[in-house]
Amino acid sequence: MSLDGAEPGTVTMKRIDGMPDEDRGSDYAQVLKVLVFNRSLAADPPYLRIDKVSLELARSSTPVHGVQVVHLPRSTANELMRGKPSRVRKLHLVESCWATIFEIAVRDGRDVTDMVPLADLRLHHQVAGRPPRPKSARPAQAGAADAAREALDGVCGASAVATYPGAPCAGPSRGTTGGRIESARILLLTEARERAEDAWWNSHRDVVPDYFEIYLTLEPGLSVIRTYAPSRIPGLLQTELYAHTMIALDLPEISVRERERMVALRMRRQEILHRPDPPRFWAVIDERALRTTDSMAFMMRSQLRHLIVLAQLEHVTIQLIHEESAQHAVTEGPITIMKLPESGTPDLVYIEQAAHGLYPHLSQDVDYFVHAVTRLAIKAWPAEESLERLRGMLDELENTDG
Repeated sequence: MSLDGAEPGTVTMKRIDGMPDEDRGSDYAQVLKVLVFNRSLAADPPYLRIDKVSLELARSSTPVHGVQVVHLPRSTANELMRGKPSRVRKLHLVESCWATIFEIAVRDGRDVTDMVPLADLRLHHQVAGRPPRPKSARPAQAGAADAAREALDGVCGASAVATYPGAPCAGPSRGTTGGRIESARILLLTEARERAEDAWWNSHRDVVPDYFEIYLTLEPGLSVIRTYAPSRIPGLLQTELYAHTMIALDLPEISVRERERMVALRMRRQEILHRPDPPRFWAVIDERALRTTDSMAFMMRSQLRHLIVLAQLEHVTIQLIHEESAQHAVTEGPITIMKLPESGTPDLVYIEQAAHGLYPHLSQDVDYFVHAVTRLAIKAWPAEESLERLRGMLDELENTDG
């Protein structure tokens, strides 16, 4: 049973090391896109201003936004953002450019919530810096997959055991910062599992699968929710009619009463987007999820209108991504990145499939999925352009009907 719109299918997780070489070759282009994307959110400060601000920051011995900034002359800043993606620039220059742009945005009072974080930038750069594999090299299969298997039985249930094909994995970190973060993550998941016994959704327990309990318990307390939706519109953005229709398609075996209770629960979950202190919600939706048939045109028209309204809320960001741009997505089901409001708490990841859910807890796995969702957001159309595409889809449906 899938509660939030994961289409039936087999989980297909691909790590960076399992990507085709032609896709890996474009990874420094992703570094450039991060810098360009963040600069656009900072209102495209000119290179001369980046020059002056970076010089000011470089004169300070204190790191700025986690970076010890070096001076970036105007020509260097220009080359960092507009140069050829085939040459990997030094990390300290890339980080300095990122920090300078971030600082400019902060000084100008701009919202930096949607900026790509430093950790994701470093992941992109790390991947870009890897040498190409020899032609004869093949991704590891069974042995590496077995090494990557991690169970959270007793925390998330047996369904949370994840296998990552072709993914070399060193196992959990021990006695390191990474190990402490993993321990904190497991503790959060364990506490959520325990709180599920008396959670707000208990009146609907009969239609909540075990693997979804942790996410439902955590959701109202999250400060940031980032999700990639490959085949269905995210549950928090669905209309009642869309939810009824998709649940009937995905779960034809359940009773009408069960379907109605699942829809009621989904509608109640959406209240968090309309409370005085809503979470920051950011969705990247594959355009395949917006395709419809003539028989479902009425349902999709109302859903598109709903998305257009939600996309204009200050705390909601909706980006559409073309099917070809999402072809190397890491799963066939939704990926959700969760952030709690308490300072210092680690990111949590929930991956939903048709009949089970996964909560990766190893730092390298969580970092990978955060990186993957960020990569998709960079490839997607910006929010304003996505809004116009939604309006265009609605106009097309209304004109066809007329």
